[in-house]
Amino acid sequence: MSQAAYISNIQKFCVHDGPGIRTVVFFMGCPLRCKWCQNPENLTAKQVLMTDPSKCVDCKACYKICENTSNELDSNGNIIINIDREKCEGCGKCAEACLTGARTLCGRKMTVEEVYSEVMKDESFFKESGGGITLSGGEVTLYHSFAKELLQKIKEKGISTAVETCGYCSREAIEEIALNTDVFLYDIKLITSSKHKIWTGVDNKKILENFEYLLSINKNIIVRIPLIPNVNDGNEFIKIIEYLKECHKLNKVHVLPFHQIGSSKYKLIEKYYDMEDLEECPWETAELCKKLMEEEGIKVNIGGWDC
Repeated sequence: MSQAAYISNIQKFCVHDGPGIRTVVFFMGCPLRCKWCQNPENLTAKQVLMTDPSKCVDCKACYKICENTSNELDSNGNIIINIDREKCEGCGKCAEACLTGARTLCGRKMTVEEVYSEVMKDESFFKESGGGITLSGGEVTLYHSFAKELLQKIKEKGISTAVETCGYCSREAIEEIALNTDVFLYDIKLITSSKHKIWTGVDNKKILENFEYLLSINKNIIVRIPLIPNVNDGNEFIKIIEYLKECHKLNKVHVLPFHQIGSSKYKLIEKYYDMEDLEECPWETAELCKKLMEEEGIKVNIGGWDC
């Protein structure tokens, strides 16, 4: 029986998630709860109902489908869509009935064969550009057996593979995925374990152990550091430098300045966003962090791929 996973999106023609032109597969579900997460729709491993009140015309078609929904007006006469999220099963029937796009269902359950068939439609672009497939999320390692099978099929075609991961998983999971992964895009957010738990919901013991394991077997690793103001852009960044400068087999570091591009998604899934009022990371701060790393002999890029 074919394995299945919840996939939120298969995004094509990407250039910042590995070498060349790439197709990125976004898995749903994540063991971390980073307060700055830009893909909150991918936190749970199931389909998620998203709502946009600005598109709702109160036609009440959804009422006939589901009793766990209703609309009301705010003080300015704008429609507010109310959904009992505890009872919502994410079946998508109300989204099917919605003609205006006020309700959409994020994600669907796909088999390895279905994902493989979709990503390989761009095989010619991969071979011409030196690109390939990148598995992202959410968190890929939650589906390590699925990912192992998919990556193996892709490698048999001679296509480049990359995996973006937070590294919070079992050793078995990282070993299975490493077998057919050319490049790991590996998140390191904080070094102090207690702070890591405050900001992400988990400590970083497994993350650093798996990172060091991948280094020990000579995997190609690009470390990705989300640069979050008042979280890891000060003393914590110095600790990250001290840690990484001892990693002689490390390929490169990508510094990713915090932005608010994904903040609107929280409203679509009716979730509170902790960092809504946080200012975006100044480019000057990212440049300073880059300079500090380069002074320690670490290769650094801000914002994306240039390896």
